[in-house]
Amino acid sequence: MLVFAVALALALLLTPRAAEPRRVSGVASAQAVTPVPAAHPAPPPEPAALPDGVPVTESGAGTWHVIPGPGRDIGTGDRVLTYTVEVEDGVDVPSFADDVDAILADPRGWTGLGEVTFRRLADPGAEPAVRISLTSPGTARRPDLCGFTIPFDSSCRLTRDHRIVLNLARWLRGAHSYDGDLAGYRAYAVNHEMGHALGLGHVGCPAPGAPAPVMMQQTFGLSNTYLANLNRAEPGAAANVRPDGAVCRANPWVTDPH
Repeated sequence: MLVFAVALALALLLTPRAAEPRRVSGVASAQAVTPVPAAHPAPPPEPAALPDGVPVTESGAGTWHVIPGPGRDIGTGDRVLTYTVEVEDGVDVPSFADDVDAILADPRGWTGLGEVTFRRLADPGAEPAVRISLTSPGTARRPDLCGFTIPFDSSCRLTRDHRIVLNLARWLRGAHSYDGDLAGYRAYAVNHEMGHALGLGHVGCPAPGAPAPVMMQQTFGLSNTYLANLNRAEPGAAANVRPDGAVCRANPWVTDPH
């Protein structure tokens, strides 16, 4: 027995690691990790660009038909301005005439000043002072209409034809300055162009954060500096707005700018 015990002790001394459980120690080796690029926010849209939205008829026939309607007066002013509502052939927006009438009748518009009465003519053959014409963008871009010197879709007023050209693309999609408020933008477009028919020109933002005057080019943006730079493409237009950095808030109305 003594010999056996001595032999076992010698065996354990000669192989100490065999009698111990295996241990894992140390720090795990670093693994190569591919860095994930930081997410960059999408650049803001060009203020004057047409927003995305519903499909738009690119070009109509280049002729217009009068939408029959009630002959009535809107407002109580001494100055009477007759108008018809017309849609380009090939364009279909059934609510257009009613929307125009409602905007002109709103007391926050030009009639709220008490100086003008708008009279819609019921006779399609009548000669109005103003033709309010919904027009496809392709037709509106023609040089004899609004043109495309500033390369963004817009509406305009043509003195020689007594016509207000309301751009169909803008009527259906609005402007970035109105941030999806299509009803507000439509009111702005009618009031702005009717302001031209009343003899008014473009103006700039009067002070940072103020409601934009209805005669500001809100379709293109709300920043005086942006508008001044944009209008350099159109001779004489840049002088109407000073690039002073003022930025206004969207506002479609004449008498209620809050």
